[in-house]
Amino acid sequence: MPTNEIGTYRPASRLKEGWQIWRSNGTWQEITSLIQVTSPMAFAMVTLADGFEVSIPHTHEVMTRTPSEAKQATA
Repeated sequence: MPTNEIGTYRPASRLKEGWQIWRSNGTWQEITSLIQVTSPMAFAMVTLADGFEVSIPHTHEVMTRTPSEAKQATA
């Protein structure tokens, strides 16, 4: 990840719509839809702006940035 990019590892249980996720293809993608499932297994069902969909276990750490962090990174 480039050094001028700002992001923080956070558990998937804390993800929110409007945040961005760092993709393995080298891009930041905004979370456009998010469902937090807590039973019987805890995971986040995430849809990104580019249409990619993924389920992430709540305990998994994800490189994210909030809208304010994204503004700061592009300033």
